[in-house]
Amino acid sequence: MNRRDAVSGLFWLGISIFVGVKAMDLGIGRFSAPGPGFVLFWSSLLFGVLSVVLLIRSFTGKKGGTLLSDPFRGATWGRALAVMVAVFLYTSFLDRVGFLLMTFGLVAVLFALGRVNRWVSIAGAIVTVILAYVLFHFGLEVQFPRGILAW
Repeated sequence: MNRRDAVSGLFWLGISIFVGVKAMDLGIGRFSAPGPGFVLFWSSLLFGVLSVVLLIRSFTGKKGGTLLSDPFRGATWGRALAVMVAVFLYTSFLDRVGFLLMTFGLVAVLFALGRVNRWVSIAGAIVTVILAYVLFHFGLEVQFPRGILAW
């Protein structure tokens, strides 16, 4: 039995139950007409399920836990930093440059950071921008920043 996981699982299960009860007090509503506590309730339900999974694993798993730093050993921090910089630049220049160009650039950089072939990165970025534009602009009628393009 892993006591640390059991204690943290019980703690987070208690938190999720508390949040779920408060969400029900706000009113959950229905999927077609959600109330103010709708997202909060379903989030707490998911969190509660994950807490129960942690509890079960704490009783059936091996004794002793892993260190918090173990999953991060050997991580390539350069790519993580590049993603953060790319997202920061995307949000900073989205209004000035426009949705189409900035989204194309962001997706192309993300594909490239995944060490994908250059042409696959460009084609993937083009397809992603077209699908996002069609879905959000025509399907959901979202207005995007036009930027330097006059489309």
